Order: sequence, then structure tokens, then C-alpha cells
Amino acid sequence: MRIGLINAYSTLNLGDAAIYSAFRKLLPGADLVGCVQDERPDSTLGVTFLPERPRNCEAYISVGGDIFNNSREWFVTKAFLMNLAELRHSPRHTFLFGQSIPRSCHGMSFYLLQRYFKRLAAVCVRDAESHQRLCAAGVPARLSYDIAFVLESSPLAETTARQSLERLAIDPAQAAVLSVRGFDSMYGHDNDAFVTRMAELSLQLSGAGLRPLILIQSGAYGSDNDLEVAAAIQARAPGTAILNPFVDHPAVPSWQLAMALFALVDIVIAVRFHTAVLSLAAGRVPYHLHYSNKGRDLCRRLDLPGCDLASLDPPSALPAILATRGRLFAHEPVREQVRRDFQWCLDQLPGST
Repeated sequence: MRIGLINAYSTLNLGDAAIYSAFRKLLPGADLVGCVQDERPDSTLGVTFLPERPRNCEAYISVGGDIFNNSREWFVTKAFLMNLAELRHSPRHTFLFGQSIPRSCHGMSFYLLQRYFKRLAAVCVRDAESHQRLCAAGVPARLSYDIAFVLESSPLAETTARQSLERLAIDPAQAAVLSVRGFDSMYGHDNDAFVTRMAELSLQLSGAGLRPLILIQSGAYGSDNDLEVAAAIQARAPGTAILNPFVDHPAVPSWQLAMALFALVDIVIAVRFHTAVLSLAAGRVPYHLHYSNKGRDLCRRLDLPGCDLASLDPPSALPAILATRGRLFAHEPVREQVRRDFQWCLDQLPGST
């Protein structure tokens, strides 16, 4: 069966890379095809990436995380309309799984979105706010979790993660892994203030005898590239190390190396959503500094420690962060729910029963 992953974004964001690999895991016998912006997409993810958007497939799955962001809130952008158009190609053979509806999608853009969603075979989102908005608009949506919860690490990734820490002269028991990101109008946070807070947090962690390590979760485009922000934090907190899985370890999928790293260390501080998801999938409870509805929802539904990024005060947050040290998470119930919800979506496609 040929299945097209539509509204895909990039393999240079390990959260998106994890999503693509998760679909491969749940569809082991399918011919999965997609199209991303990358000049040379990651070939380790189990998806054949085409130069054009997938066509002539028996089914389509809309897979981008926050792909329905409408960056100019009071208008309807060309990028938004292009993503929306992908849903129009074969709606009865298309379902949406594991996405969120950003708050920037409102007014006319949300009106158009819900009209298109009503034509699809199934809609399953990953956060309660998106679910509530869609249901209120008359979309028969289902609520689940992010699809990356089904993923697991590998022995090669575990060996590579340990070697990475050795190369940086970091004891796993003393490591505090952080994710970061740049901010633009999509999320409304002040980038300079973020760098200042995260540098102060790194200094606080160093003062507590830990080694802060920034994991580059994205080397993609625009503000969705962690390299500049990570370098700025390191400049203000020189004891901070940086690990880039896209450059240093091309043989291991970026998301898999991240999961192995999270399982190896005792403290994970997640700014990015998929740092939290993959840490939980690896059995480690993170401290989540959430900045959008998807992160807030994850903390609320799974009772995770954390706070809104805008309210972060590093000295005050440090005791709660240290209290997560070595705390484990039983991920199997969430993993099984994602599997059930995904199978339900498959069952809604024509001819599936």
C-alpha cells in the first residue's frame, strides 16, 4: 500500500524526523513517501522523500506538527493555503494524526481549516485545546498524544550517546540536557530575554555541580534553528557544552540519539516539545519549560513538572528541576493509546473493513 505523508516539513528537526520514523514503525508494510524542504533528506527514517508532493497514493496522512500556523494572524498566508490545499486532493482517503492547531490559526484561517477537516476520513490531534476548538466547530476530532511516543532507542544509539558524553568529558550522572529554540512571531516570546534566562539557568546548574549540555534539536530554517541561540547561551555561560546530532552522528537517526541520551542522563530540561515527548518515551521525566498549548497540555495531562517559559525564574525553578533527577516515567499506557488511536484512524479509510 502506497501512503503519502503530506504537509511534511524537514528532517533537520529531530521532532519531525521522529514523527516520520514513528509512521514507519506503525506502518511496517507500507510504501511511505513524502516531500520535505531539505536538499538532502535523512535517509535513515524509513520514508522515501520525493522532489514533489506525494500523488497517486492509496491513502494520505497529514503529519506536520504545527504546520497549520498562520504566521500573519489577521490574514491568510500563502503557506497556510498551500498546506490546506494538500487536504483537498483526496479528502476521503486522507486523515490527520498527531497535529496541533496553533493559536495563530484563528478567524478566517481557522474557519477554512475546520471546513476542510470536516471532509477528511478522520482527525486526531495531540492536545486538548486543539481538540476542544475543533469539536466546538463541529469537527468530530479524536484526542491522543504525539505519535513519537511509539518510538524506542537502539543499542547503536545508546553506544553513540555514551561515546558523545565521553568525548565531551561529561559524566552522565552529572549531565543536565537542555533543548533551546529561536523565537519569532509564531510563538510571541522575546528571543533576547530567552537567551538571558537560559544562560542564567545554565549557570545555576553549573553552580549545583552539574554539566549543562544543549542538545541541538533543529538545524532547519529561520527561527527553527537552534545553533545561533545555543552559541549565544554558551557565550554567556562558558561551562555549557553543545551536542549537534545532525553533524556529529549522521549514521544514527537524530531522534534516536536524543532518546538514548535522555535515558542515560538524570536531568532533562525540555524547552522544545519533542524533547519532552522523546524523554518520556525513553522513560525519563523531564522538566518542561513549555511555550505553547501543546506543551502546556502535555504537562497537564501527564502531571509533569515544569512551568510556562515566560514565567521562568532560574533560581526559583532550580529546586524543582533538581527534584526530577532520576525520576522515571511509565510510558507504555501512552504508547498503547497512540497505537489504538492510530489504528482507529486507519479503520476510517474507505475499504478498510
